[in-house]
Amino acid sequence: MPAPPARKRFSLRLGTKSSLAVVTLLSTISIALTTFFIARQRDQLTEELRKRAFSLASNLAYINQYPVLSQDLRSMQVSISGVEQESDIEQAYIIDLQGVIIAHRDSAMIGRRVPYSARLDSSLPRQWLPTERENIWRTVELIEIERHQTESDETTLFSSPRNSSNVNASPGSSYLEELGYVVLEVSLESMNRAVAAGTRRAVLITLVMLFAGALATVYMVRKVAVPIYRLVDATKRVAEDDLDQEVKVGRSDEIGVLASSFNHMTRQLKVSRARIEAWNRELEAKVAARTRELEDKHYELERAYEALKTLDKAKDDFLSLVSHELRTPLSSVLLYSEMLLDGMDDSKNTRKEFLAIIVENCRRLTRLINDVLDLSKIEAGRMPFKLVELEFENIVAETLSGLRPTIDAKRIKFSSRVLDRGFRLWGDRDKVIQVLTNVISNAAKFTPELGSVAITLESNGRMGRISVRDTGKGIRKEDIPKVFERFSHLESIDYHTEGSGLGMTISKSILEKLNGEIWIESEVGVGTTVFITLPKADQRLDSKTKEEPADAKREEKDTDRG
Repeated sequence: MPAPPARKRFSLRLGTKSSLAVVTLLSTISIALTTFFIARQRDQLTEELRKRAFSLASNLAYINQYPVLSQDLRSMQVSISGVEQESDIEQAYIIDLQGVIIAHRDSAMIGRRVPYSARLDSSLPRQWLPTERENIWRTVELIEIERHQTESDETTLFSSPRNSSNVNASPGSSYLEELGYVVLEVSLESMNRAVAAGTRRAVLITLVMLFAGALATVYMVRKVAVPIYRLVDATKRVAEDDLDQEVKVGRSDEIGVLASSFNHMTRQLKVSRARIEAWNRELEAKVAARTRELEDKHYELERAYEALKTLDKAKDDFLSLVSHELRTPLSSVLLYSEMLLDGMDDSKNTRKEFLAIIVENCRRLTRLINDVLDLSKIEAGRMPFKLVELEFENIVAETLSGLRPTIDAKRIKFSSRVLDRGFRLWGDRDKVIQVLTNVISNAAKFTPELGSVAITLESNGRMGRISVRDTGKGIRKEDIPKVFERFSHLESIDYHTEGSGLGMTISKSILEKLNGEIWIESEVGVGTTVFITLPKADQRLDSKTKEEPADAKREEKDTDRG
C-alpha cells in the first residue's frame, strides 16, 4: 500500500525569495542612510544655530560692557532692539549677577527676577539652556570688563575702585570683573522647517531609489530564476518517470551548462532504462515461476504456524478455564438430572424447581463459554473491531433496552446526561455496548431497591469520559484491583450468584484495544463510580484496532452468543 502523499507546505519560490531579500537589503540600507543624513542635518543645523546665537550674545555682551557699567539704559535697549531684528531671536535682555533684569525692550520687565536665576553660573562664560516652551532655547553670555590697578588714588572708568577685593594687587596689573549676563531666547522653528523640508526630499529620493532598485532586482532575478524554474519542472517530471524531457539552452553561463548536463543526463537515463528493462524481462522469465512457488509455500507455512500457535494457546486456556469454572454448574446439572431420573421429584412443584435450576445452570454455562471465547479472541488478537462514530445517547438507549426489566424490578432511579456537547466518541458500537452492559448491569445488581444509577458523559482533553455512579454497598479500596481479575468474586459482595466473573476483564481488554481506559472509585456504604474513557471522533486510533483478520471474521460468523 503506497504511503499517503505528504501535505504540501506553503513555500516561496527561489526568485521571490531572492527578490524579497535584495529589496529588503536595499530598503534597510536606504532607510539607515536616510535616517543618518536626516539626523546629521538636524545636528548640523542645531550646531550652526547655537554658534550663531553664541556669536550674537558675545557681540551684545561686548557692546554693553560700558553701558552696563555706567547704567546707560538707553544704549542697552538700542543694542537689544538691534539684536531682536535678527531671525530666530525671540527676545533679548540683560540681567545682573543676581538674575534681575536691568535692560529689556519692555520697560515693565525691568527689575523682575528671572525664574532660572538659580541655574546661573558665573564660572561658565556662556550657557545653552532649554526653556519652558517647546522649540525655544536660551543663550546666556557673561558680561565682563577689564579693570586696571593704578598707582595713584585717581579713580577712572577702567581703574579698580578702592573697595575692590583687588586693592592689594600690584600697580599696572589687570583683572576681569563680572557685571551681568546677556540672555537671548532662540527659536528653533525655522530650523525645524528646514529639517522637515530636507526630510521630505530625502524620503522622496529614497522611495524613488527603492522603486527603481526593486524593478531592477525583479528583472535581474527573473533572468536567473526562470531557467531554474524550467529545470526544476523538468526534474520533477523525470522523477515521475517521464524521461522525454529537454530544456532549451539559450545561454553560456553556469545555468546554460547545467541545462546541457541535464539534457545529456536524460538521454543517458533513457538508454540505461531500456537496457535494464530488457534485463528485467529476461530475469523475470527465469525467476518468476520458482519465486511464486516459494512464496506460496512460505505463505502457507506461516498461516499454518500461526493457526497452530493460536489453536494451541486457545486449547490450553480453554481447558484450564473448563477445569476451573465449568465444574460447579455441570455438577449442579448432573445432580438434579440424576435426582429427576431417580424419581425424587415427589411433586410437580419440586420437578419444576429442579428443572428451573438445571435451566439456570445451563444459561450460566452458555454465558461462561461465550465470555471465555470472547476473552480468548481478544488475547489472541483475533477479535474484529469495526470503528465508527458513536452517539452517546443512542448507545445508552440501546444498552438500557436489555437492562430495563432489572432496573424496573428494583425500582432503581436511572438518569443519563451529557455535560459537554459538541463531540462524538470513536469505537466499535457493539463492543462499547457490551462494555456498558457489563458496567450498568453490575451497578443495578449491587444497588438496593429505590437506589439510583447515573451515567454521565464529559470532555477530558482528547478523550471522552463516561462515568457510571451507583448508590450500592461500595467496594473496599484493597478489593478494587480484584474486580478486573478473571473469575473474581469479592467476598464483601453478597450478590455473586450470577455472572461468569469475566465481564469486567473482557471490558478492560476491549477498552485497551480501543485506546481507552477503565477504572473504579468507590467508598464503602456510599457507592461506586466506574470511569470509562474513549477517544473523541476527531482523534486517530492505533492501527492495531483497525485490522480485521479474515479468520476472526469467519469465527465471528460461526460463533453463537446464545
